[in-house]
Order: sequence, then structure tokens, then C-alpha cells
Amino acid sequence: MDMDILIEDIKKDINKLLSHPDTIPYYMLPSQLEMTLQELDKMREVRNADTFFPYYPKGISDAWDYNDPLGNKLMDLLNVYRKL
Repeated sequence: MDMDILIEDIKKDINKLLSHPDTIPYYMLPSQLEMTLQELDKMREVRNADTFFPYYPKGISDAWDYNDPLGNKLMDLLNVYRKL
């Protein structure tokens, strides 16, 4: 799948959560989601995992529910990003 399409889809999901804080799962922090938005923009700009590697995968693997749909989308994006 196209990286830009994935990024836009994920950003919509994150912004929806941030606009309705009561829907954010207990294992996510608004600041973490905001940082992830910044990392998504940086990934789109750099397009090179050797130059910029996002932090969000560590946060997901350390604390998020492994079945979280947003987490799964973010990890799918990471796989696409690594192959660029």
C-alpha cells in the first residue's frame, strides 16, 4: 500500500482520538499521539529509515494492547517505511 495513503489514514484516526479524549484507550497518552503525528510527518518528509527512525514502535511494543487497530496500522506503516 502507498505510504502517503497509510499516513493520512492513521493521522485521521489519531486526530479523531485527540478530538474525543474520552475515547483514548488507557494505554495511550494524548502527548504520545501528538508525538506520533509529528513522527508521521517526518517519515513522509525523510522517507529513509536509516536517516530517521520513529520512536512510536517502541511505545507500542512496550505498552499498547497487541490487538489495537491503530497500533497495527502504525506497525504496518513501519514495514512499508523500512522498505523504501
